[in-house]
Amino acid sequence: MEVKKKKMIILGMMSGTSVDGIDAVLVDIVGAPPRFEWKIIGHHQMPFPEAIRREIFDCFDPKKGTVDRICSLNFKLGRVYGEAALETIRQLGYSPEQVRFIGCHGQTVWHIPANEPDASTLQLGDPSVIAEITGLPVVSHFRNADMAAGGHGAPVVSFMDVMLLSDSKKVRAAQNIGGIGNVTFLPPKNREYSDIEPIAFDTGPGNMLIDCAVEQITGGEKHFDEDGKIAASGKVNRTFLDQLLQDPYYRIKPPKTTGRELFGVQMGERINQIRKDLNISDADYVATITALTAETIAQAYRDFLPKMPDEVIVSGGGAKNPTLMRELAERLKPSKVMRIEELGIASDAKEATAFALMAYETWHRRIGNIPSATGAKHPVIMGNITWAPPKRENISENIGPTEARNPATADMDRVSTLALVQEINEEDQKVAGAVAAVLPQIAAAVDAIASRMKQGGRMIYIGAGTSGRLGVLDASEVLPTFGVSPDWVIGKIAGGSDALTKSIENAEDDPVLGASEIIELNVTEKDCVIGIAASGNTPYVLGALEEAQSRKALTIGVACNPDGKIIRFCDIAILPVVGPEALTGSTRMKAGTAQKMVLNTLSTAVMVRLGKTYSNLMVDVQPSNQKLIDRQRRIVAEACGIDPIRAEELLSQCNREAKTAIVVQKTGISPDEARLILSQNDGFVEKSIESVLSRKDRNSK
Repeated sequence: MEVKKKKMIILGMMSGTSVDGIDAVLVDIVGAPPRFEWKIIGHHQMPFPEAIRREIFDCFDPKKGTVDRICSLNFKLGRVYGEAALETIRQLGYSPEQVRFIGCHGQTVWHIPANEPDASTLQLGDPSVIAEITGLPVVSHFRNADMAAGGHGAPVVSFMDVMLLSDSKKVRAAQNIGGIGNVTFLPPKNREYSDIEPIAFDTGPGNMLIDCAVEQITGGEKHFDEDGKIAASGKVNRTFLDQLLQDPYYRIKPPKTTGRELFGVQMGERINQIRKDLNISDADYVATITALTAETIAQAYRDFLPKMPDEVIVSGGGAKNPTLMRELAERLKPSKVMRIEELGIASDAKEATAFALMAYETWHRRIGNIPSATGAKHPVIMGNITWAPPKRENISENIGPTEARNPATADMDRVSTLALVQEINEEDQKVAGAVAAVLPQIAAAVDAIASRMKQGGRMIYIGAGTSGRLGVLDASEVLPTFGVSPDWVIGKIAGGSDALTKSIENAEDDPVLGASEIIELNVTEKDCVIGIAASGNTPYVLGALEEAQSRKALTIGVACNPDGKIIRFCDIAILPVVGPEALTGSTRMKAGTAQKMVLNTLSTAVMVRLGKTYSNLMVDVQPSNQKLIDRQRRIVAEACGIDPIRAEELLSQCNREAKTAIVVQKTGISPDEARLILSQNDGFVEKSIESVLSRKDRNSK
């Protein structure tokens, strides 16, 4: 009696050299080569949080990719992959318990090919972190064993190409166009071609240099040439193209591999300088770089394939670029150039599927490389297995540090009152250090917010419970302190204004309510939305941030849990980790204090960058009560080195405008002139004074 083999549901994950995001796929697999039975259950794509994307690109640069940053990014990416895995499983209607294991390639940050003395490869996204978050085993590090055996460790998906795309009659080439272009030559499975083995290699740049060119000409506003529209609007400059084709890589015989270390930002900058020297327009620049990808692929086929293919099956992001596909088809005539979708495989899902299949082979201790493709001395089992942690009753219940119990205060109900408050104070002292550790992220947020607000954008706080109250408090305090409009800095709390004075905790569980706040405010790409959640998992906040992201607003997350889901929904994550509270779960304590410190620093620094201060004096304070009237008088007196009586006279002459009064006193011009100068200098007092004095100095000569 034939025993029916049980299928395995496997999650495959991939992020490529383009750093567009994570492709994840659930695959149902049974059997063994050459008789695989497999079915793609579903596919899900997730963009990288912008802050993570920037860190990845920094680590591509040897000058910025320091050991500490690479070490940190390894775990950060593990958390991102882990959350992406759980989200994919959820989106496709499954539970983690139904998935056998995960195959994750990780993010390549550096690759030294086999033909160089220090051949090696590095993929980040720690599998132990993924296993901890998901509760599932993880197969990873697919390239290493092949490289240890003298191979290039790539193109790593050649295994899938050979297993699934080979034909019995047709000569095929499986061409992937991701950040880098790579091809697998697939001879037919028949006697005529029995002496020809599959080969695979990187042809050169795929989308990488095209994306770089687009970012250059748009000042970073666009990351890729959507639908090849820019390239289609330009013309290929043959002189420029011929110059680019001189790179030695194109003449190296396979097996060979490459990556960002050759065709990355540094080359992009050199190419941009050449095009400037040749006075080539933006559109012609992108058109020529697009032609470079097509030309290098076609030339590689002519130079290195045993035979020109009957069919070229294209996958990857480049398959979505009609201009690139037309350029490629023209150069490969009479070969038929087709998208992999024509074979029933989604282009975006191909590589993630490949890692599911390779993980399946690793799990069964079977060979996963093609030595004729990679150049390895012998076949190897590809991938390492990281086992799942012991089963937990609820995989999804992964509490963060803010909810954990603090052993240092376990006796708080048994000690003296003095000892009790000392314990609390000792915990509070940890807050400043935690905030200090995230100052680079706060600084990045300040610059990003100020940039958008200069263009008319708003700063919007959104939170629930204590976090929401802190956001509303900071927004309300900014208004009189810096004289800004209530429409300019806004605070929103789950449950509305009633939640400011009484607990309406259930409101925080509704992501739709959070999204509706963003919709009602008509948030645009100019705005900045700051989500505040101690746990980093508050549905109300996540819903708001997700909606804001969809509207291309700047999204910032403030949380005290490095594993919180909030990191997936924000461009910049500010995560001061204060550890367990003195009173378990009472996040109004250390977490609340840390959030308050972050918000104070954030809003104050933004206002400084917007010209709302002179030195450390708040010169835009609104004199709405006697205390503030007195404060304004002291500010003018201090700024100008005059007595309070003279300061009061100046303020009376200047309609109680402190900035105007200071400029008048410092330069001797009229109040109307001072207002005009301030307007011309975006409200910056120091710049205004300098411009007047500089003009007077020029006129006196």
